[in-house]
Amino acid sequence: MTAKRSTVRATREDVCRAVGVSSATVSRALNNKPGVGAELREKVIASARELNYVPQAAARHLSRAKTDTIGVVFQDLNAGWFMNIFRGIMNRCSGACHVLNTLSTRAGDEFELPHRMLAERRVDGLIWLDQRVTPRMVSKIKDLGAPVVTIQMKTGDRQVAGVSIENCESSAEAVRHLLGLGYRRPVIVTGPRDNSDSKQKWLGVERALAELNRTIPPADVLEGHHMGSHAVRVFSERIKAGPKPDAVFAFNDEMAIAILLWLREHGFRVPGDVAVVGFDGIPESKNMGLTTVETPLFDCGVIAAQLLLEAIADPFREGAARQVLLKGHLCVRETCGAHAVKPAERTS
Repeated sequence: MTAKRSTVRATREDVCRAVGVSSATVSRALNNKPGVGAELREKVIASARELNYVPQAAARHLSRAKTDTIGVVFQDLNAGWFMNIFRGIMNRCSGACHVLNTLSTRAGDEFELPHRMLAERRVDGLIWLDQRVTPRMVSKIKDLGAPVVTIQMKTGDRQVAGVSIENCESSAEAVRHLLGLGYRRPVIVTGPRDNSDSKQKWLGVERALAELNRTIPPADVLEGHHMGSHAVRVFSERIKAGPKPDAVFAFNDEMAIAILLWLREHGFRVPGDVAVVGFDGIPESKNMGLTTVETPLFDCGVIAAQLLLEAIADPFREGAARQVLLKGHLCVRETCGAHAVKPAERTS
């Protein structure tokens, strides 16, 4: 008598138990990958058929028509660091696939836009950069069955690939550099208080201050919202309030350049009166002679695109998705005064 086929869909673990092999072996057998003998492969396939097991990822993948297009959802493209990441994505995708880009600028877009893009099957996978995104949103997007790669987002999901740029130690290096040059009254211009990048950079500031047994008064920590116009407003108010700071560390180059231009327009010598250091390394920073933490933004985009293309090509890959952490380095130029002033010459 033949065994009756189950009408209840089984899991991969059910097949593992039935055959007495590992999950990886079941996956290789069902996906016709090397490393499994013909006899064992047939046994796994027969057991899966009998138990009515269909790999969830396979079912989703097979139900999708390929578009040869990837989706890119960014919160913004105006800031230089967004644009440089996007350039990296476009460089890697050139000749490999089309890119459908959209901006999640309004409240609610951070979930609605990627969800619609994948649910309507307009793309084969998604690159996602929006720091308003929550792990729950990521889980729901992942359930749509297409591969996702996040940028600068902590999802807590080992099955979602991600690329991030290290912020904490790089920020500490910038502060150590300024204090090591003898500056006594630095002002820190941060991003939004709830922004994860800004929080990591602030941790770096605190680390450097603790190492050097220094403190910064609360009045010298300004929230610039990662925008040049906001940074200039809060910085100019701080200048009027006094006493005058002798250095500025801004959490991105857009704010640092805006403050640098404001200082020059108002008769301040940079770095003679006020030193300025930024973060990101956008192309404009080199033109302005800005000392900054240069981060591999372009490489970040290239790697994110590569991870997504690999996941689209092999949707049955075993194991945790790759998490790539990229590091920046301090690029010393004119605006910090390192080439002109020795630490011993600077007075408080």
